[in-house]
Amino acid sequence: MKKRLTVLFFIVIIILSGCSSFNKNINRIHKWDNSKYKNFPSSIGINVYNENSFNTGIKNDPNSYKANHTLYISDLTKPITVMFNNNGKDRKFIMNVYYDYEQIKFKINSNGKFDQKYTFNLDDGYEIELPLYLPQNLTKSGSHKLLITFCIAPDSHSSDLNQTIDWYGSATIQDIIFSSENINFDNTKEFEVPKNLIKSSYNYTLNQDYDYSILKTKILPNPPVVFTVKPNQKFKLIYNVSSPSAKESSQVLLLTTIGYKQVLINNKPYLLLEIPKGSTGIGEMELTAPDKPGLYEIISYSVCSPFSKFDGKNLLSFNIEASQRFTLKVKE
Repeated sequence: MKKRLTVLFFIVIIILSGCSSFNKNINRIHKWDNSKYKNFPSSIGINVYNENSFNTGIKNDPNSYKANHTLYISDLTKPITVMFNNNGKDRKFIMNVYYDYEQIKFKINSNGKFDQKYTFNLDDGYEIELPLYLPQNLTKSGSHKLLITFCIAPDSHSSDLNQTIDWYGSATIQDIIFSSENINFDNTKEFEVPKNLIKSSYNYTLNQDYDYSILKTKILPNPPVVFTVKPNQKFKLIYNVSSPSAKESSQVLLLTTIGYKQVLINNKPYLLLEIPKGSTGIGEMELTAPDKPGLYEIISYSVCSPFSKFDGKNLLSFNIEASQRFTLKVKE
């Protein structure tokens, strides 16, 4: 049995509070004091806010939008500030953004170009300010979820190391509202209980355990380092996802990317599962390979309470976890 990851942490993610001036056209990079994190060999931190985040005017107010992971957007032409710091070694990152758990185009800086990705390099001990602009065609009524992910070494592959990768990056989810009144999160979606359940907890994993041997052995098989398929081939992987709570069942969303692009799971943008307390759900995930030969990294995310309003007093219920990263080899 493997140790479960921490809420919103994949290795060490430092969520910060504070305010910075908005800058529309420059990715400001500066050295920052990371001495308090010297006991961690590697860490990356994400801090997200906008012009309305500090609405109460009181520093570290638990009732502010910032403290409750909420972005009140009154003007889509103004940026969301994403502060990102890197500690341990110099690295290259790729950033992706999802609106209501579907990948969208975005741009960094007012003069940037809209794309589904943004890549940048950041040295050890530095922080970068990323002015994030969302597209104007978003649904502006109701309440929504914004998922932001960062992955390390997008040009490298697990196959290069001949091993799967546990630490690949980090992610954060923000609630988005367009009105300060009548805030209502859509939690009426249907969640399916997996047919195969086991009374144990494991790290979220995709593998090739097609015979469901885990039900007999309670040993979680590792994912492949390399999985070879043909262009446009449909293939299956087995998901193993646990409820983070031993006291109550959990609603979990599964989202999968191939080459940092979201792919359909069983012909849907994501899976919605109801996992009984203290249990692991096991089932099939059908995916489709890219149409071009090459090497692509597979990363999948599990998100607890995906459509519920964020509650800072119950962080475990909003756990984000990622599967081990491995390589899909697409070959003619």
